[in-house]
Amino acid sequence: MNQKMTSHHQASWQGLGWARRLLTAVLALVLLMSLLTACSGEGEAEITEIAGYGDQGARFARKLAASCPQRYPYSSQESRAAELIVEELRSYGYEPELQTFTVTDEEGRVQRSTNIVARLNGRGFKLTGASQENEQELPEERHDLVMILGAHYDTPAPERRGQSDEDQEEPEATTEPEETQDEGLVRPDGIHDNASGVAAVLTAARILRQEAPGYEIIFVFFGAGTDDFRGARHYLSTLSSDQRRQIDAMVNIGPVYAGDKVYAHAGQNSVRSGGYKDYAKRRKLYQVTDIFFEYQLNTRNRYAIYTNQASFFVTLDSGLEAVFREWTTKLSDHTPFDRVGIPVVFMESGDYRIKKVEDVKVESRNPFFQDTGGVISGTGFDRVSVLEELFRQMDEQAAGQTVPAFDTDEPSDGKETEAGRDEDESKRLVPRLEQRINNTAFVLVQLTRKGPLHYEFKD
Repeated sequence: MNQKMTSHHQASWQGLGWARRLLTAVLALVLLMSLLTACSGEGEAEITEIAGYGDQGARFARKLAASCPQRYPYSSQESRAAELIVEELRSYGYEPELQTFTVTDEEGRVQRSTNIVARLNGRGFKLTGASQENEQELPEERHDLVMILGAHYDTPAPERRGQSDEDQEEPEATTEPEETQDEGLVRPDGIHDNASGVAAVLTAARILRQEAPGYEIIFVFFGAGTDDFRGARHYLSTLSSDQRRQIDAMVNIGPVYAGDKVYAHAGQNSVRSGGYKDYAKRRKLYQVTDIFFEYQLNTRNRYAIYTNQASFFVTLDSGLEAVFREWTTKLSDHTPFDRVGIPVVFMESGDYRIKKVEDVKVESRNPFFQDTGGVISGTGFDRVSVLEELFRQMDEQAAGQTVPAFDTDEPSDGKETEAGRDEDESKRLVPRLEQRINNTAFVLVQLTRKGPLHYEFKD
């Protein structure tokens, strides 16, 4: 009897033991799933916050446009614009220097403008593992390389129409729209060209105080950029041969706000005859596109970076024929650096679905801009009030729709699944100005950590 009872109790305890083990396993599985879900949620939140830099950059762009809408080269408004940029840089903790230069015009008058220069030390780059085995003569680390991030802050001066220079009064800083003498059209305030480019570089400068670059960074805000890039030419003239050799790349940010698409271009110094190109001079361009794909900016942020794929032949200054692809004939503040052989990247917005090189001036195919042939920069369309209302209406119309960010003949980031689209639709729709400024700044921040050949960022 006792033996039977003992056997019965043993069986009961054995069953209870299995139950306990099963319960423990279930609880462990639940805990594991919870941790995985939490990690997944944290990862998604992190990805969602890519380029989540807030509206500070957009607010500065609007402030620059409102306070100094006629910041023409050598004007008092251009000087005031320089002061605003200096104040902003100081608020980030920089100690900017002013580089004043003079230009003598055809009448012999001396005019003044200013470059604003700020510097940030980088952590440097270390030799990659594979390179350590194959390139024994390379230094283990590089701390001597410089990247220049620049943008011009002036706006194009209007053409003089039958007035002598003495008859034209220089505009003062203002916050009120001013009408032109032609058909009552308001003057542009340059929110697109180039308050947006300035704000993108400033945003990168702010973020790089928190996320150290690999390169030594020199931020340059060029004065008189729309007068034959005088500021960029002057800055370059102050550099010694050794200082020029230290520049691994110059990145110029043009008007990125209102054009249909954001483009990145290599310099003309990377072009060879026929379909050939200098890969070393295009390395930074390819790193820009790598950043776009790596961080899935199209799917996550509806921000795409294009390269010119027009692919017809054009005649170079040398007389040779070359394929018009991955570079542009547009001249800007990168041009002086390009001409002395420094690798450059030029970012702007426009539309390079063109059949002839003369059409590079087209910035938008939107019928709204048909009166200027698709040109926005320097026209009455380049105003905060005009562009923000246009893009607000476009955003409302696009709500709930999926608009592909790539042409059918260009690759997408390969991640735009239905789930990705649903995720995008649930996010706050970021206004165009903030979106373009922040994502362009994000690309710049990441680019400062992309090293030269054989090197990687030194953590």
